[in-house]
Amino acid sequence: MTTGTRADPPAVSVLMANYNGEPYLAAAIQSVLGQDLTSLELILVDDGSADGSVALAQGIAEQDPRLRVFSGQRLGGPAPVRNFALDQAHGDWIAIIDSDDLIHPQRLSRMLAAAETSGADILIDDLAIFDGDGSSGIGTMFDGQLATAPGTISEQTYIRANFLFGKGTKLGYAKPLIRHAALRAHAIRYNETMRIGEDYDLIVRLLRAGCIMATLPETLYFYRKHSASISHRLDMASLKALEATAQSDAAADGQSAEVRAANLDRLKSIRRAIGFDQLVGAIKKADAATILSFLVREPSAFTLLYLPVSARLGVLFPKQRETAPEIVSMIAELDRSTRRARQ
Repeated sequence: MTTGTRADPPAVSVLMANYNGEPYLAAAIQSVLGQDLTSLELILVDDGSADGSVALAQGIAEQDPRLRVFSGQRLGGPAPVRNFALDQAHGDWIAIIDSDDLIHPQRLSRMLAAAETSGADILIDDLAIFDGDGSSGIGTMFDGQLATAPGTISEQTYIRANFLFGKGTKLGYAKPLIRHAALRAHAIRYNETMRIGEDYDLIVRLLRAGCIMATLPETLYFYRKHSASISHRLDMASLKALEATAQSDAAADGQSAEVRAANLDRLKSIRRAIGFDQLVGAIKKADAATILSFLVREPSAFTLLYLPVSARLGVLFPKQRETAPEIVSMIAELDRSTRRARQ
């Protein structure tokens, strides 16, 4: 089923994949439709939800034709859903927003202005990560110079900011604004074999094709972290898909020595994560032989055993973070629309 129509080409097409996102969907949609940039379309593609999210979205679409809802089939994950959404998009720019997240009311206008000024094909802003339904434990993605001044991101820098369990800024969380013409010119689409990491893979292929990536040091995207988030579930099938793509990247022809080194190091980080997942399974089964085998052939996997302890200590002794009051209040205000929609 499809709802919503648009007569004029918009400046920005916002793509939103949805799967059983009812608890947070109204707030996410309203944060897009409430932008001060009115020349936009919101393309929501449902991936076979069993909750009331489709009916909720369709009800909003009846009031605002900028929202177009596509439902009625199971596409099988974020990558094919986003490819389907791309096929429906008419905007000069593509924005990616998850169905459980929120955006600042001026996000798209500010990002569009920055992208046009810089001449970038890809623009990312800073994002605030907040827990569940509230705004406790807020942290931001950018650090160092990224957080203070606009800049550009090279291919090798972007790769190194996407190591599994690596330190420093994790740019893989960023939700980009992408020039639609760049995707078309290079025939780049989402890799449908990937359930996680599909955003990283798309951007790194754009960078490989010569596209320019710029940063905007403003916190305009609000990323909701909760137990149902796909990006926090590193199952073995997802890890193996990441490994296959990373192995292909590391073996690709025509890359510089710096890019190849970055790809090889990222591949190592993924293989270490795979070893860690297998090690945890062996520990749970008290499989001494397998544990000893890992100690000999994959000792780096043991270095990740600090993660569960670190996470637990983070709960018991949370770090004091200085979060801008306007970010806290913005998240709270945007999130109230969820409760209002339920009343």
